[in-house]
Amino acid sequence: LALAVQRLTAEISAIDTDLAKISGPATLEILHDELDVAAHRAELLQDSVQAENAAAILAQTQHVMARLDLGLYGVCEGCNGSVGRRRLEAFPRATLCMTCVH
Repeated sequence: LALAVQRLTAEISAIDTDLAKISGPATLEILHDELDVAAHRAELLQDSVQAENAAAILAQTQHVMARLDLGLYGVCEGCNGSVGRRRLEAFPRATLCMTCVH
């Protein structure tokens, strides 16, 4: 899990750096054609969504690591029952059992 946190943190940093480089006013001045501007904005939106997703996964991973440190990994946050082994194997960041998910 610690490796996943490092990887996600690096990914978020890289996306933030790329967004800062391509979203400046100088970049938009270079783009003259409306299609170029629209494509550029679509790319910015896609990068922004990717950064948000990576940040959410990072937060989930850090939350699960904190639960692991407390000895609560695999314990459902909803009912205090067991999060099934098969669920944890499929989704290691799971904090709810299948009953509480639905």
